[in-house]
This record gives sequence, C-alpha cells and structure tokens, in this order.
Amino acid sequence: MAKLPKFMIADDPVTDPDNEYIFHTEQPRFFAKRVDEDEENGHIDIVEELDNVDEFFKNDPAKKEALLDELEEWYYSYLEWLEEDEFEEDEE
Repeated sequence: MAKLPKFMIADDPVTDPDNEYIFHTEQPRFFAKRVDEDEENGHIDIVEELDNVDEFFKNDPAKKEALLDELEEWYYSYLEWLEEDEFEEDEE
C-alpha cells in the first residue's frame, strides 16, 4: 500500500458544510482546523486527537508548535492552489 500524505483535507459537506478539517496522518494523529478569531485573524488548532499529542511530544510545547506551524504552512499553500485552480477554470 502506498504511504499516505502527511496532511489531508477532510470535510463533510452533508452534515458539517461550514467546516474543513486537516487530518495529520502520522503519529500523533489528529484533526485540526482554522479557528477564526475575526474575519482577518485566525490560526490552525487541533480540534480532535486520535493520539495524545502532548504525551507524544513529551509535553514539549515547542515541538507541538513546530508541527502546527508546518501544518499551517501546508494549509495556506493548499488554499493558494485552490485559488489558482479556480482562476485557471475561469480563464477557460
């Protein structure tokens, strides 16, 4: 079986259409999403843990923060890709 990507988008357009989650497929496995503080400010945060994240990182907040920073960078790259794809479709 092929190795899963480290991050994957997960959503449920039928029962939860307003939310888009990011699944971290490697240990520690968890679901995260963008949490908006207001229209311009927000951040990525863990919303459901499959593995205990703090225990995995031996309660080292810097390691957890580094993973969330990597996830956030990946997510915003994904959003840019979506915008580019929509722009290309509009040009056709």
